[in-house]
Amino acid sequence: MSLFGDNLQYYRKQNNMTQEQLAERLEVSRQTVSKWEAGTSYAEMEKLLQLCDLFSCELDTLLRKNASEAEIEDNLQHRKHMREFRKWVTCGIALLIFAAAFYELMEGWGKFHESVQDTFFMIIAIIGILILVVQGLKDSDYRKKHPIIQVFYTEEEKEGFDSHFPAKIATGVGLILIGMLVVLNAERLPLPQNMNVEFYNGIFLLFVTIAVSILVYTGMHKQAYDVEEYNRENDPKVNTKNTPVAVWCGCIMLFATIIFLIAGLVFHLWEICWIVYPIGGMICGMVTLILNRQK
Repeated sequence: MSLFGDNLQYYRKQNNMTQEQLAERLEVSRQTVSKWEAGTSYAEMEKLLQLCDLFSCELDTLLRKNASEAEIEDNLQHRKHMREFRKWVTCGIALLIFAAAFYELMEGWGKFHESVQDTFFMIIAIIGILILVVQGLKDSDYRKKHPIIQVFYTEEEKEGFDSHFPAKIATGVGLILIGMLVVLNAERLPLPQNMNVEFYNGIFLLFVTIAVSILVYTGMHKQAYDVEEYNRENDPKVNTKNTPVAVWCGCIMLFATIIFLIAGLVFHLWEICWIVYPIGGMICGMVTLILNRQK
């Protein structure tokens, strides 16, 4: 049996297809598929491309590599990339919100000059933005090198994650609402020594930081299981309208940060401009639910 024949048989069995079913999909006879797998004949280029589309594999893998070994390697690499990507994107978005939280905590302490507070805010925010830029470039490079990934997540894995997905989303939204309760009752709550009421604005934004981190990470984790959508997003022949959760949430929180800076630095509205972050966080939650609902 040829390497192509071995790989064809492997992919066919992985997709629970008989030779008859595969032949029907390709509009050839069962005997033709049998000859391909036996290595006594070779498929035309048109059929090879159809097989690549059908099995979500690359032509080079189908013809020249050991498909089973390549799939294991691709699976491990893809899992690692998606895990690192969502971890660092979540970190970058969290830092953007934490920058505002840290500013408000310093404001609540009242012992720092405004220029010092602004400097710390900008340093933390810039680090967050740079993380998002670097991860965006890394993900783009990975997708160019690996445009097609064989579906490998099991139904048990997907169902296990889906069983916890609603609770995680509810936790993120709930933390934002709890934070809002804290800030709305800030004047009635006891203040730590040498602190003013701005301290509770910082506490509220810490709640938002944690909440948005949960929403973004959970949404990206959910998205990682949809390998078919990943393949469609990287297929130049398909005009996909779905945008990854990370891109939406990253843009939302960057926009919120821009509004926060303009309102604070230009119009000196520090006491109220923090509201853009809980609004952004709740929008992230809604976007996560909507995008994953559409799939």
